[in-house]
Amino acid sequence: MIFPEGGNWTPGRWLRGIGRLERMGRPDLAERAREMPNLLPPRSGGAFAAIMACPEADVIFVAHAGLDRLVSAGDIWRHLTVGQMIKAKWWRVPVDQVPRELDHEAQLQWLYDWWERIDAWISDNRPGEEQSLELAAGN
Repeated sequence: MIFPEGGNWTPGRWLRGIGRLERMGRPDLAERAREMPNLLPPRSGGAFAAIMACPEADVIFVAHAGLDRLVSAGDIWRHLTVGQMIKAKWWRVPVDQVPRELDHEAQLQWLYDWWERIDAWISDNRPGEEQSLELAAGN
């Protein structure tokens, strides 16, 4: 299991990731990252090394919604309540649909396409404020 983001999402890490892409001369990827407020830009080196090291493996992407606002240990203590709604989704990419034979740029675009799909799922599945209030009230 690898985490292509390189760490848990925080506002600072998100902004630094976008800045890193700009400094690398990738304004196209920086713009795509700006449009994905739920995820850090992927650091593709580890992900592609794992994919290439195991050519017979499928790729699994996992996302969660409901824990994303818990950035620090203090957030967990203050906001993680009994009965908190947490959703998760797994996507399996069969081995024959993983772009191992494509060049690095095409693989990178494939990874960002997945990131956009995952970011959209998180936005669509994040518990709303009304659900958070119901949980806090014990409903």
